[in-house]
Amino acid sequence: MERSNRFLGLKKEAVLLDSWLYILKSMLAIGTGYILGNMFSVTRLDMISVLLGVMYNLEATNISAVKGGINQLLASFLGAVTTGILVYVFGVNVVTVMFGMGLTLFIALKIDYMAVSPVAIFTSIYMTQYLQSDALGNPSILLTIRLRFFALGLGVLIAMVFNLAFSLIYYRKITRKRLEYVKVKLDHVMNYTYRFLTEEDDVKKQYNAIFSPVFADIETVSSNLEALSKDPLLPLKILEKEHLESAKDIVKRMKLMTHLAYDSCFIKDTFKVTFHPKDLKSYHDFIMKFGQLDFLKDSPDSESFMPHYPSKDLEDEQSKRIHENLDLIFSEYNTIVEDHLRVK
Repeated sequence: MERSNRFLGLKKEAVLLDSWLYILKSMLAIGTGYILGNMFSVTRLDMISVLLGVMYNLEATNISAVKGGINQLLASFLGAVTTGILVYVFGVNVVTVMFGMGLTLFIALKIDYMAVSPVAIFTSIYMTQYLQSDALGNPSILLTIRLRFFALGLGVLIAMVFNLAFSLIYYRKITRKRLEYVKVKLDHVMNYTYRFLTEEDDVKKQYNAIFSPVFADIETVSSNLEALSKDPLLPLKILEKEHLESAKDIVKRMKLMTHLAYDSCFIKDTFKVTFHPKDLKSYHDFIMKFGQLDFLKDSPDSESFMPHYPSKDLEDEQSKRIHENLDLIFSEYNTIVEDHLRVK
C-alpha cells in the first residue's frame, strides 16, 4: 500500500507547494482556453498560441501575477512588431530570423531583466515561420500580428483570471504550507549535520551538495511570501499582514539556522574536529523537537521549546565555536516557536 501511494502520489514537498492545486488549475484553465479559443473566428486559427498563452502565464504559487502576464503580453507584442517590420523589409531569411530574435530578447530584457519571456521568444519565431495570407494570397504582416496578439492575449487573459481566482480562494493557506516546506528541508539538513559532526554513519555526500539546494529553496519561499505581501489584488486584512510578516521572519530565522549548521560542518571538515554522539546529546534532542514541529497545526505544543543546556568548558576553539553555533540554533528555534503562535 505504501509503495503504491509513493508511486501514485507526489512527494510531500510537492504537495506543500500546492502541486495538486496547480494541476487542477491548469486543467480548468486550459479547458477554458480550448472552449473560448474555438468560439472566436480569429483565435480558432491559432489554438496553439491560445493554449501556450494559458500555460506560460499560470502561476504555480497561487498569486495573482497580473504584472507578469502584462509584461509577457507587452514583450510579445513589441517583439511581433519589430520582427514583422524586419520581415516586411528584408523578407524571411537567416538574417531576419537572427535579428528578429535579437531584438525580441532585447525588448524582453528591457521590460524585465530578471527573466526572458518564453512567449516573446515563441512570437519571434512565429512571425517568421507562420505568416498569414490576405484574400489575394499575399503574406500579411498585419494579419499575422493581429492573429498572434488576439490568440495570445486570450490565453494570457484566461491565465490571469484563473491566477486571481485561485489566489483569492487559497492565499490564506499558502503561508503555513510554505513554512512547513522550509521546515521539511531544514529537518533533513539538521539530521545530516548531526551525522556529519558525529560520523555516526558513512556520510557520502559532501555538505556543500546538501546545503546549496536548501538555501535556494529558502530563497524561493522568501520570494513567494514577499510577492504575496505585495500582491495588490489580495484583500489582506491588518491581522493577516501581521501574520505574513511573522512568517517572513520565521523564514529568515530558518535561513540563519541553516547558515549556522553549514558553518559547523565547515569547521568540522576544515579542522577535523571529532565529536562523540554523547557530546551532542542536546543537539540530538533538538532534532527530535524540530522534527515534531508542524506549521500546519494551529499552534505548537507547550513542550516544543528547546531548553538551553549549560555550556561546556572546551579548550579547543573549533569545538567551542561549533557548540556556540548549535546553541544559537536552539535560540533561533525557540523564537520560531514563539512566532508560530502568532501565525494563523
